[in-house]
Formats: sequence, structure tokens, C-alpha cells
Amino acid sequence: MARLRGLSAQGGRARRSWINGYPSSTMQGALDICLKSFACMLSDFKNRRRSEAAAPAAPATTPTVAFTVAKPMADCWQHIGVWGNGSCGELTAHLHCRNCPTYAAAAMRLLDARSPADYRQEWTAHLAARAVVADAGQPFLVFRIGDEWLALDIGIMEEVGETRPIHTLPHRREGVLLGVVNVRGELLVCVSVGRLLGVAKGVGSGETLPEKSAGRMLVVNHAGERVAFPVTEVRGVQHLVVPAEPPPPALDDQVMGAAGRSRVEWRGRSVCCLDEVKLFAALNRSLA
Repeated sequence: MARLRGLSAQGGRARRSWINGYPSSTMQGALDICLKSFACMLSDFKNRRRSEAAAPAAPATTPTVAFTVAKPMADCWQHIGVWGNGSCGELTAHLHCRNCPTYAAAAMRLLDARSPADYRQEWTAHLAARAVVADAGQPFLVFRIGDEWLALDIGIMEEVGETRPIHTLPHRREGVLLGVVNVRGELLVCVSVGRLLGVAKGVGSGETLPEKSAGRMLVVNHAGERVAFPVTEVRGVQHLVVPAEPPPPALDDQVMGAAGRSRVEWRGRSVCCLDEVKLFAALNRSLA
């Protein structure tokens, strides 16, 4: 023990001799620097601990795999169905897309779907435009006899058919009466409206007649009187604007003088709209 105390005393004297070798101001400055460095290190350590405690724990990242799911075709019948390449396997069971439940389900979705916002307005405007066009004139059947374009009110028209054999009557081979024709098992008087109106026997301006419209037999009915007469060509029902007060006909216009109501322009042609009352009155006078 005495030996240990002696060694300790010697160490203390050695340390004091080492410290005493430096001035006191230098020692004080070094001590201050050490204390400040320690304080900064301690403050930085505390700040890191606080930030780590406040920050939420990062979730564990797991690798994700993206799977692409093929969407069914909305209109498969146009791609792989009967209107496509015909490669659909369901065709063997259903034979046609119209028999397939997929096609039926698409039809039900279309019927149950809400209409667009402007759907009603669009159809209202469309139907209103058609009504305006329909009100732009009266319906007439436009036909041609020889060189003359004529029109009759659609209300007295009964039938537009193919030409039929005309059976002549004894001692009546001239004039307006041509004979009788068999129309659906009924014999009707057949007349020549061309002769009645004084229409020339020309074949027109040389244009080719439509195959399905050339050579027709018209059947008309006015106040119970039914007659048939042949025509050269029929152009169907057309809407013609007939003036309420037509101008007086020309002196050399035989058609207007015989049974005409008014002349109108139609597709660059002059069409004589016939008055059915005058027409049947002239027919009765000629047949009497």
C-alpha cells in the first residue's frame, strides 16, 4: 500500500509539472473549445433523436406486378362475328350473331341507355323539317302521255299497273273509247286521255325511258266512276305547288283548255295539273 501511495504521489507531481508547463490562458481557451464542441455534439444528437421519433415509419415496399386484363369487345359481331372475319367460336353453337346472348345483351343495353341531351331536339327539328317539306305542295301523280307531262291528284288514283290487253268493242274503234281491260278480274272501261286532250303521238324529246316506268296502265276513281287509261311513263308521286289563282292559259294550249287546272314547273319541265272534275266531264261527253 505504501508503495502504491508513493506511485500515485509521483504521478500527481508529474501531471502538475506537465500542466504547469502551459500558460493558464491557453488552457482556459482549450477547455472552452472542448465544452462548446461537446455541447454542439450533444444538441445535434438530441435533434436527430427527436426527428427520428417524430417521423412515421416508412412502410415496407413490396414489388408490384401489373396485370393487363383484356376488355371484351363491345361490338364483337363486327370483328369476329358474321359481319367480321367469322372466327368467333360461338358461331358453331348459335349459327348467327342474332342468336347469341352477347348480341341480345348489347341490344338491351342500347334500349335501356339514356338518350343524349340533344336527342329530342334533334329529332324534333328533323321531323319539323320533313313536315315543312310535305306542306310545300300537294301530292300529285306525275306521268307522261306522248310529249305532254301531266299530273293528277293522288286522291283519285287507285292503281298503277302494267299494261294489259285492251279488248275493243264492235263499231267503237275510233275516238276516246279504246275498249275494256281486265283489272283483277273486273272489266273496266279503257279510254285514251291523250286523244281527249289532243296530245300528239310523239315519243318525247329523245330521252331513254326508265325500264320500270315505261308503259303503264292507270286506274282512277272519281265519284264512283272507275276508268283505266294507258300512259307512256310514270314518275311517281311528287309534291307540286299549285297557285290558288292560276294565270289564264294560252290560246293554243289544248290540254289546259280541255281539262287543265294550272301549269307548274317541275324539274325543268312544264307539267299540266289536270282537274279531275273537268276530266271526267269531258270523258262522259265523249262516251255519250
